[in-house]
Amino acid sequence: MGNIAKGVHKVLYFRKLGEAAEGAKLVFQTEHSKSYSRDRESTVTKDGSVSGSGALEDEISISALQAETDPTFTMLSDSIVDDYPVEMWEVDLADREETGTEPDTITTFAAEYRQGYITEWETTNPSEDDPEVSGTFVTQFKRQKGRVTLPSNDIETLGYVFHDVLATDPADDGLGTPPEA
Repeated sequence: MGNIAKGVHKVLYFRKLGEAAEGAKLVFQTEHSKSYSRDRESTVTKDGSVSGSGALEDEISISALQAETDPTFTMLSDSIVDDYPVEMWEVDLADREETGTEPDTITTFAAEYRQGYITEWETTNPSEDDPEVSGTFVTQFKRQKGRVTLPSNDIETLGYVFHDVLATDPADDGLGTPPEA
């Protein structure tokens, strides 16, 4: 029996396509959803119906609270206005692997990688609630699966991720971080 996945463990990272810079989180992400669709068309023949498939449509809907300053927010907003492509990673913080030995341990996380465009971007600024942003990312071609290495300062700000009850997975993050001597 498996565990229920936690949405808080899935974090989106972005980068302007082709830019030689680290991908960065859109801060204060509240939700994102993935939607796949593919049309199927049937043709009636004398031998019965046959169907063919259309192109895959892959969209990611994004919601976040607006930060006072966030370069990723600005880049995503500019990408729809200036019509340039963006890279996106959905990183699963619960799927963590460490390879190597101290002090050369490398931590990687499972991820899905996409290239595409922001096709919708809306900001709201209510008088009583927190300002929010929502947008839609449309994938070009097909998403790829792999593993990513996050910037070390990002790992420190994530708090902690899910740990199993087994002795082989002791908490070594969050409150489990040993105090410095």
